[in-house]
Amino acid sequence: MLIMYSPRRSSGFMISGVSYKNQDYPKIKYNAKKLLLARGNMKAAEYLDKIPFRICDALSNGFDVELYVLSADVPLELYEELRINADKTEFERIAEVISEIGLYISYIGVELELSSPDYDSRDNGLRERHISKLVYGYIGVSGGYLGDFSYRTHHQFYLDLDLDINPNNLPGTTRERFMQILRTSPPGVQAEILKGVLDRYPVGSSDIRTQEKFNEIIGWVNELLSKGAVSLPTLQISSVIVSTALADASELISSRGAVSGVDRMHTALHGYLRAVCLQAGIEVNRDASVTELFKVVREHHPALQDLGARSEDIIKVLRALSTVIDALNPIRNRASVAHPNEELLDEPEAVLVINAIRTLLQYVDSKINNER
Repeated sequence: MLIMYSPRRSSGFMISGVSYKNQDYPKIKYNAKKLLLARGNMKAAEYLDKIPFRICDALSNGFDVELYVLSADVPLELYEELRINADKTEFERIAEVISEIGLYISYIGVELELSSPDYDSRDNGLRERHISKLVYGYIGVSGGYLGDFSYRTHHQFYLDLDLDINPNNLPGTTRERFMQILRTSPPGVQAEILKGVLDRYPVGSSDIRTQEKFNEIIGWVNELLSKGAVSLPTLQISSVIVSTALADASELISSRGAVSGVDRMHTALHGYLRAVCLQAGIEVNRDASVTELFKVVREHHPALQDLGARSEDIIKVLRALSTVIDALNPIRNRASVAHPNEELLDEPEAVLVINAIRTLLQYVDSKINNER
């Protein structure tokens, strides 16, 4: 624990693990903050407001007397900010005003909020430092609660964004639930949540919500969207298999990430090329692979015979795409969740594969649609 305030000649303490009537803490905090502001202790009031303190019973290591401790679990960025820059006299003032109200605070400390290893190792989405900056530096936290969110409005926030997320299924305060949802969401969902935050909390709606921070978050949104898969147009030619596979892939990509959608996207492409051949009356072997089907469509479908300007170069591109399609089979069989493979694609490579398939679907379908 990082000790921010302790009495002189203290012999230390141990938190008993029992929280002191924390249902009363919002009232204690509200009045303590008013006192601090009235006395010109602006920084102390700011710390009291943004650090999610709780009041705990404690036992002294030196004397068998009852003590109360103000403690909080904070993310890495805030922990380091307090360790390096905080003036501990501000926390002494916090202890004094709360004690003046009637509850004697003997110690104030913060502990590092531990996260699972995969939170900081993700290369495809927000890192822990981004989430902390958003929560503490832009939205704002008061007593563990996020901005002006209640449990009800926090749930409604995701409904308004058309996201199938129910924070009430998670434990903790609105802050804890919000951070957990951001950590575990794929990049596209993270981007939508960030845009929702900026709509709900525009620049100037609080002193901490500056244009500079707003612009930084917009940068995160753009980066997240650049890592997502390209949008898929409505296909003119389809089948039950294609429609089902695309719906499954969309759901899996949104909820679990791109690697979970690779198998279903491969199935969608295979089924789509077979449907194209059937619609055009092109005979193909019943067991034709996706590579064979693409070759047949490229060489025999009427819509792909006129490739417009620079047709020779476009033919080279299509031949290169044939090589890409040929590589999809071993990827699907040996590095996706189609089979119990021990090694799976990393998220950026899975996004690459999905984007390649979607680009092929979009190109062939648009050529056929334009030819009609």
